[in-house]
Amino acid sequence: MKQISLIIVLISFYFLSIAQETWTIDNTHSNLRFEVGWEDFSMRTGEFKIFDGTIVTDSREDLSNAVIEFIVDATSVDVIADRLAEHIKSDRFLEVEKYPEITFRSKQATKISDGSYLSKGTLTIHGVENDQAVIVKIKGSKDTKKGLIYGLEVSLEVNRLDFGLDWGSPRLAEKIIIVGHLLYKKKNEAKE
Repeated sequence: MKQISLIIVLISFYFLSIAQETWTIDNTHSNLRFEVGWEDFSMRTGEFKIFDGTIVTDSREDLSNAVIEFIVDATSVDVIADRLAEHIKSDRFLEVEKYPEITFRSKQATKISDGSYLSKGTLTIHGVENDQAVIVKIKGSKDTKKGLIYGLEVSLEVNRLDFGLDWGSPRLAEKIIIVGHLLYKKKNEAKE
């Protein structure tokens, strides 16, 4: 009887692993932008040029069980003013030489409406880990000549002071809004 139970468990794990798909970000066709208030009435905007990530899910239509990982190259920050970019990279703010990556790893996702999820996980910036909620919207998927593609929009609001990023206060607002328009490819098709 124990052998039959073990066989059933192994078969279940086998079918679960087959059903899951791993998707990787196509950095060339994606973007990750941010905006932060400046002097109470202006806005500074910028983007990160280099980032990577995966989604492991058993359904493209339902991300409730999805595992989401995201890695941003903090050194790739780009803003219009070169001087501001250097301040952001310096030891006064992100300290990119010491903390070259910004990461997010999901713990759970909850459906909030059709095609939209609240993904909760751990965000690490400047070596500081904090719980963070990210809104994930499914934009759709389709088959192309180069394989299946999958689009998501992610958005989050980060309080920079929670991560020890206090340079620029009070002229620079505490809240930073980050929005990503991300195109994913199946992992086995991503290198084609």
